[in-house]
Amino acid sequence: MAFVAAESLAEQIANHLADRIIQGELVSNERIQEARIVSELQVSRGSVREALLILERRHLVTIQPRRGAFVTELTADRVRGLYRLYGNLLEMLAEKLSWSWTPEGKAVLDGLVHKLNSSAASHDENLFTEANFELISEAATVAGNEYLKTALDNLRPPLHRALALAMRKNLSEMDETTLFVTRLIEFALSERMADVPALVNEYCKRHCLLVVQALDNASA
Repeated sequence: MAFVAAESLAEQIANHLADRIIQGELVSNERIQEARIVSELQVSRGSVREALLILERRHLVTIQPRRGAFVTELTADRVRGLYRLYGNLLEMLAEKLSWSWTPEGKAVLDGLVHKLNSSAASHDENLFTEANFELISEAATVAGNEYLKTALDNLRPPLHRALALAMRKNLSEMDETTLFVTRLIEFALSERMADVPALVNEYCKRHCLLVVQALDNASA
């Protein structure tokens, strides 16, 4: 496989390696050998190193001084911390959205909800994942909070990794996640904020448990 030099070559390399990590081709604590990537992708060592720095910021790679880069270990504690933070951000998202939505913004979100449901119905993991995160990101845009949007976008890579692991163990997770996100947006737009904390808490706890169980099964 080879990449053609482009404006964002390091980003292309990072996305390629991120996909391999998310899909489980590169596993926790596996060393990422720069020389092998240079040879496989026919790119420069400098571009690979820049890509690894991008992946470190995405919480997918850990760079250790004098040892190199390793796939970040996905542990139960990390998963729990990830979903606690995600839950807090989703509650904040619903609150801000309930204050700031407009008819135009609602129309955009309705279209993305339809896209999410369609992708889940087709059981296309790539389309589903893209639609899921696109909807959350756009909801933050409609809510008018750029800091919240940035925080949610920054969590996307580790969340994608956890979601992919859950879906590999249970395809019905697409339907469960679709129902959750759809109801979250619905509650925010219909001023049912009192129902949001329980909704978010139930989803994050259940999903976190599913990912932790998948990790336990993989290590058994």
